[in-house]
Amino acid sequence: MSAIMHPLDQLDPLAEYRDQFFLPPGKVYFDGNSLGLLCRLAEQAVLETLQDWKTLAIEGWTGGEADWFHLTERIAAQLGRLLQAPADSITLTGSTTLHLHQVLATLYRRDDSRRHILIDSSAFPTDRYVVASFLRNQGCDPAEHLLEVATDDAGLLQEADILEGFRKGVQLAILPSVVFTTGQLLDLATVTAGAADCDVRLCWDCSHSVGVVPLNLSELQPDAAIWCTYKYLNGGPGSVAALYLHPRWHELRPGLAGWFGADKSRQFRMEPELVPAAGAGRLQLGTPHVLSLSALRGALQVIEAAGVERIRRKSLQLTGYLRDQFRGRLAEAGFVWATPEADDRRGGHLALRHPRARSLSLALRARGFVPDFREPDLLRMAPSPLYSRFVDCDALVAAIGQILADSPDLPGLSESLVT
Repeated sequence: MSAIMHPLDQLDPLAEYRDQFFLPPGKVYFDGNSLGLLCRLAEQAVLETLQDWKTLAIEGWTGGEADWFHLTERIAAQLGRLLQAPADSITLTGSTTLHLHQVLATLYRRDDSRRHILIDSSAFPTDRYVVASFLRNQGCDPAEHLLEVATDDAGLLQEADILEGFRKGVQLAILPSVVFTTGQLLDLATVTAGAADCDVRLCWDCSHSVGVVPLNLSELQPDAAIWCTYKYLNGGPGSVAALYLHPRWHELRPGLAGWFGADKSRQFRMEPELVPAAGAGRLQLGTPHVLSLSALRGALQVIEAAGVERIRRKSLQLTGYLRDQFRGRLAEAGFVWATPEADDRRGGHLALRHPRARSLSLALRARGFVPDFREPDLLRMAPSPLYSRFVDCDALVAAIGQILADSPDLPGLSESLVT
């Protein structure tokens, strides 16, 4: 909103990418960890696909550059470059919820001596729902076989507690790379190695890290990883989710099978028995979501051009600067930090606790700022490196200070937020 340039914005090597995005008019956007903004290349890619549909019709599946039949594999190659993983270890279909069902169905072993699945107590609700429903389908009682790693008094997960949890009859674990509430970045290498030592199959939910935190899946070597693509990857609302399956499991039959998980060279033979595709492609299910994948294809070009390492450096600068502004200008406002201090323990967003967080969020939105609120008292702010500026951080903190000055008691409001 401010026309005054911040010195750090003038030095920003990613400043040119801001013009690639359609910024909501009259708004300062801090909610990219929920939904990234539309970029011009994503719009262009969708328009090109619509034109192909218009002119090629069914021939778009196999004709010319469109080649929708292999679109999933082309985007898997893009993601493989971003996450330093073999292209055939990544596939895309449906949502993270569907992928989690697939991971459980494929990697869970029928072992009566170890039937527990481990999650964290702050897990995203869909993770809990999926695991509980899967256990019921296995004849297990979630009250007994769904184990949780509790957060500490500060609301953070401790790796030592996770490693201890692996030793409690756990055979499979679903954990967040970055905790969606607090923004805590876990020590992925330590936890992954600890899971392997305990013969626990581990799936990382990377929804809040891919595109803003560099990941090297070939080095990390989890059994699986899942992530959505509509947050920092800017793939659009409900865009197709991604799944990584370690090459050690590429010969497993898919727990959930579908036509597009077939070997593409013989898919149109319509054989009664599935001949699975090579690699993670066997975990595809139905027809690719071509329009959604097209938007993601365009958006990923921007991420690749900017480079995840550079995105990470600016992300840490932005969240560090925002934190310092809160401390310097709102020290007496009653905020409690939920996000860890250290750079190597912080994801892409900041989270603060405040008894009037809901009211603050509503008041900020009324003034043109878009943060994120989570029950019961969490205010989340995600400055996205490709389009957020340091001057925006200044403006946000100033707005909060003004709201508190104008309404020192800031009564709670009953309206619900759509976030």
